Amino acid sequence: MLLAVDIGNSSINIGLFSGERLLKKAKIPSYPIMTEEEYAEEVIIFSSITQVDASSKPLDAVIISSVVPEITDILYRSMARLSKKIPVILDSSLNTGIVFDVPQPLEIGADRIANVVAAQEIAGPSAIVVDFGTATTISVIKNGVFTGGSIMPGIDLMCKSLHSGTSKLPLIDISELVTEGLNLHAIGKDTTICIISGIIYGTAGGVERLISEMEEAERPFRLVVTGGNAGLIKRFLKKDYMFEPDLTLHGLRLIHERNTNA
Repeated sequence: MLLAVDIGNSSINIGLFSGERLLKKAKIPSYPIMTEEEYAEEVIIFSSITQVDASSKPLDAVIISSVVPEITDILYRSMARLSKKIPVILDSSLNTGIVFDVPQPLEIGADRIANVVAAQEIAGPSAIVVDFGTATTISVIKNGVFTGGSIMPGIDLMCKSLHSGTSKLPLIDISELVTEGLNLHAIGKDTTICIISGIIYGTAGGVERLISEMEEAERPFRLVVTGGNAGLIKRFLKKDYMFEPDLTLHGLRLIHERNTNA
């Protein structure tokens, strides 16, 4: 059993793998930060499919990607209690199967590395990955080479910024409203719909403009979409895309395989 852990700014995504098969997945809020004991208990409950007492270390291995340093060490120590092998923390120095054509590869977010590794596996050697998370990130891989990308605020950050930076604009939970079946149009008739329209269409349009600019210099690319907010945005995209909600977890699995079978 391999446990893949992706520590994000809003949530910690965990997936339990048996070989290539993702058996189950769950989310833990990133904040408030828990203790080592609390994280261990969460994972013990989550991975009960192993039906092994925690004292015998039920997990064969753990791989962690993180963009939240203050959580990384705590969760690493917690997972070391449960794993037969020393947990692996992802960065660009591992054997990823990717070449990094950027000045500071160690600064690349670990989730973006996992994303392009998985995208290469499912979409081929040239792909653009859009991860609609706390931040909306675009990562480009060309013939197996990570060439860079772009980062913009995610939809929740946009909502919070509009609310905190103005006197009258309300704080809106876009995910709740869109999930409830809101019939959205570009032209809003009230303040709430104007905000939702601006953020949803603006994000979709901004992403597509960035991709168009990227494709002018380098073609062709397959577009792969993932992230916690992808379900809200993807139907507003006009470009063809592949949707893989568990892209990061699968990338972590692939990287773990490459570093244990080398």
